Amino acid sequence: MEALKNHYQLFDLLPNEVIVNTFTFVDADTLFDCRLVCKRWKELLDEYAFQEKAARENEFMNDGRGYHSFSQINSNDIRKLDLPWYVFYAIIKYDPFNRNLVKNHCGQDEWNHWGNVTNTFWTMRRDTDMFDYADLSCIQQIPQDNRHVLSDPDFDGHTSCFVIDFQYLRSIKQKIIFKDYGLNEIVMKTLRPKISCSAWYYRESEYSRNIIYTLRATVYSRTNEIIGVCDNIETGLQTEFGWNKVSNSLDTQGDETFLILHHYITNIRLSTLLYNFKMSCSVVKISLPIKYKNVNCYMHI
Repeated sequence: MEALKNHYQLFDLLPNEVIVNTFTFVDADTLFDCRLVCKRWKELLDEYAFQEKAARENEFMNDGRGYHSFSQINSNDIRKLDLPWYVFYAIIKYDPFNRNLVKNHCGQDEWNHWGNVTNTFWTMRRDTDMFDYADLSCIQQIPQDNRHVLSDPDFDGHTSCFVIDFQYLRSIKQKIIFKDYGLNEIVMKTLRPKISCSAWYYRESEYSRNIIYTLRATVYSRTNEIIGVCDNIETGLQTEFGWNKVSNSLDTQGDETFLILHHYITNIRLSTLLYNFKMSCSVVKISLPIKYKNVNCYMHI
């Protein structure tokens, strides 16, 4: 009974190495709560445990490929990274860096997660001067002979695409809230990471030169102010028919709260002809800054 009454004192006798090793077997949220237990625990967690847990778990994550966030970092160098504890906490719980944050990026889940989808367009009837609505936008499979497209690892094994038939204007967009991936204001201000966006699109024929395709990533602050825009504008004059890829990136200032990825297509000649335009593999990635990749300042307990 005496031993039970003084169990906390016995735990205090354990060396730091043993305590940190024990912490690595605890889930991220429980570790977060453990920071409130006592000063010693908080110091060990903040200085070592979150980082050690991330390093040890890395080889078991993502089907043995490790955390996406460490994909550009040698697994042995994770313990050398000079990052605050809350960055490791975000990685352990959300793994937000260097992975695609776009949901349903290839249309594998129909039109789910995409907003501003207008499934109709005007088409001339043969027997009258009236216009009818028709629904020709759909999801298709990309033929397997397009290996140069499907070999892009960002497809993640999916082979579908959005098919857009339109007149005048067509757009779809998706909102990505950074906090949903552990990228709160503190993390963004600390790291100021780079945001990259890309997509594949398909022009079918000579008529598609009348189309201007734009992939735009607009970044907003907590007060809904626009603080960054990343544009890819393709007029059809500088691209070949078939599949093409657009990509761009922008640096962050630390105040970014959410992003809207927007595909929109404009018919500059307002023709009554319809064009078969396809899009797939929408990607938004936030990179762990390079300056944190080769830091040799890890101190053993």
